[in-house]
Amino acid sequence: MNLTITGKKIRIKNDLYCLNDLHKASGGEKKNVPNEWLRLKQTNDLVQELTATGITVPVEIVKGRGQGTYVCKELVYSYAMWISPKFNLEVIRAYDALVTGRIQEAERKATRDTARIEAPFMTKAVQITRANQGKESKHFHFSNEFDLINRVALGMTAKQYRAHHGIEPGVHIRDTLTKLEIECIEHLQRANTTMIEIGFPFEKRKNELSKLYVQRHAAGLANEVQLLES
Repeated sequence: MNLTITGKKIRIKNDLYCLNDLHKASGGEKKNVPNEWLRLKQTNDLVQELTATGITVPVEIVKGRGQGTYVCKELVYSYAMWISPKFNLEVIRAYDALVTGRIQEAERKATRDTARIEAPFMTKAVQITRANQGKESKHFHFSNEFDLINRVALGMTAKQYRAHHGIEPGVHIRDTLTKLEIECIEHLQRANTTMIEIGFPFEKRKNELSKLYVQRHAAGLANEVQLLES
């Protein structure tokens, strides 16, 4: 995920942030060039203190491709405050948004991984249930179950969702969903597995899953859509 300040992308290398990009984001005034700030005694004292506390490379000069002066987060705040309290506040808020986004993405990925791990339990439940009934399982018996989940959670089948959102071939649709959407799918998938094992017929499972969706997920997903569209 990227750090963006006043609409300008800040390059990041090895968890260090480009001061040149920050300078541009601040308005690019000549008096605020990074070199002027780096010459200050208070800046050098802060660099020494950061090094003493274990930050081995608080400042790095990159030449060639991606050239620029890159600094650690603490120095970003110091540079921004040197420019102005207003710009410092913008930097703090942008960094907070970056960290929040990274946390949300990590949580989304963890939920996605859980849904992926649990998916075979649902297909196994179909296979065992049909075998106990003396029936053979075909590939569409499994895909029907996943499309049942998708129709309840997303309002359409995987094929329809892919076409509607222009998802490229080879990209799994669940890798494009939000954390709340994946949580919904994970919950419905788990519930459907249990109902298959109990022996509920398809239509009854569809009705029960729809009730669960309304009770547990509909409001949250509706709010999420409003936030994304606002």
